[in-house]
Amino acid sequence: MALWLVRAGKFGQHETRFFEDARIYLTWGALTGTDLSTASNYEGIKTLVGSHYPDEPARRLGNWAGQIWAFVLAMKPGDWVVVPRKSTGTIAVGEIKSGYTFDPSALETYRHFRQVQWLNAEVPRSAFDQDLLYSIGAVMTVCEIKRNDAEKRIRAMATKEWHAGSAGASAAQTPVAADDEPED
Repeated sequence: MALWLVRAGKFGQHETRFFEDARIYLTWGALTGTDLSTASNYEGIKTLVGSHYPDEPARRLGNWAGQIWAFVLAMKPGDWVVVPRKSTGTIAVGEIKSGYTFDPSALETYRHFRQVQWLNAEVPRSAFDQDLLYSIGAVMTVCEIKRNDAEKRIRAMATKEWHAGSAGASAAQTPVAADDEPED
């Protein structure tokens, strides 16, 4: 199992859809018309991304491809996802229930998705230890959160009415900045 971070837009503009539809979406600009399941590995995703963003630097394409690969191929049903909520200042926690789906008949921005069962859509930030907040605050749009037993600790929070308790980690670490997705 794994714990993933997925953002609902730079300004939270996709939050309503995430929670009303019980889904997480990959709202990645020029890729909205492309079924990403045609790629079977990271290199295939990177090729698709490069074909849609030919003028971007290689480093940025690699970063974007890694995030898209995570959403399309690395996430698995049963994994958990956290979504920081801009509208409420809380953090939503859910369980991924489906594989990657591409729906060409959906609104353009919402064609790439995974079904999610929201376990708690409004966990107060104060319930999380500081090191978890640093990881959840990573600038990436999609990434796995592994540092300091994050998954184990957040799963434990679910059994304690969403309180961190004494499951704190050793040392808090600040995430490294990276290029994020293009604006949609």
